[in-house]
Amino acid sequence: MAGEPEGLWDLSLAVFRMNGLLSRHGERLTAPSGQSGARWQVLGRADDAPRTVARMARELGFARQSVQRVADALAADGLVAYVDNPSDRRARLVTITPEGSRVLADIVGRYGEWAGEIAKELDADDLRSAGAALERIADVLEKDLNERKGRLS
Repeated sequence: MAGEPEGLWDLSLAVFRMNGLLSRHGERLTAPSGQSGARWQVLGRADDAPRTVARMARELGFARQSVQRVADALAADGLVAYVDNPSDRRARLVTITPEGSRVLADIVGRYGEWAGEIAKELDADDLRSAGAALERIADVLEKDLNERKGRLS
């Protein structure tokens, strides 16, 4: 594509494709637990450490309202709970419940089996290098987005 740095367009297309494939696998891996890929992501964030919905949304790259809907549904199912936030009374923290931990462990177990099969066809050093490169690119994209704050150009 004219005017773009060498490889950025192809990388973007590859990431879009991979995102779609990972999402489809996520849906397949979560279905036996009665969950979805979106619910898995929120459970995983809550398991990592209690955090606000807004922070989860930033970390996951989703709209806050979308994450709020998922967190509310998980709370209604008893998989997460809202607890007081000592730093901000208005923004409660989402934390995983024991039942949520059980469901997450079930999903992670299936993920581990699947990832082990997939990893047989991939080089571990390549995966680590690709992950590091994607993190660096994501940092640049996030910085650019924050600097633009809604401007189109």
